Amino acid sequence: MKKLSALIIAFSALTTPIQLLAHCQMPCGIYHDDMVYDQVDQYVETMYKAMAELNSINLDTVKNQNTFVRWVFQKEKQSDEISKLILEYFLQQKIKPDEPDTAKKLELAHKMLFLIVGIKQNTDVAIIHQFMEVWDQFKHMFHREGYECKIETIKLKKWAEEAKELKEKQNQTNKDHGKASEQDTSHQDTETDKTDTDHAE
Repeated sequence: MKKLSALIIAFSALTTPIQLLAHCQMPCGIYHDDMVYDQVDQYVETMYKAMAELNSINLDTVKNQNTFVRWVFQKEKQSDEISKLILEYFLQQKIKPDEPDTAKKLELAHKMLFLIVGIKQNTDVAIIHQFMEVWDQFKHMFHREGYECKIETIKLKKWAEEAKELKEKQNQTNKDHGKASEQDTSHQDTETDKTDTDHAE
């Protein structure tokens, strides 16, 4: 009988409509917006770091290959954490229907979720920058005036410069390989011409 009563209470709690007011989807009234925004900022920073590392790791050793895989895992994990917060904290609770700015908030939320997919699929830090721009717009629609993003802008700038240098080095390496291939082809053509001439004689 006690078990039956407990099941009935649990079922009632799950099926009775309640007003979603906070992080836990209970009417507890507890919000820690600063903490949530700082969490997302940290996730973004980690994703940026992961992309920078993935673009620089040399896969010549098993240890480096292992590190590469771990950074991919971290990028995936942080992306999923952000998606979860956007869906469960903002879309399910913070964004209220029929408010004047609801449509704009939904648009920005969808943009972020769309960019998260791009972050998972790529290692281009430009996608992180796009996400950061949308995230800054989005969070300021909820937070008190004067809130400043906690992302370490100096560090991100440094990573951006490093990523740019890596890309330039990669482009130079590709050019060098291209020149080497052209020289090999030219050498082969010369040898072929010489062979044809010898046969003709």
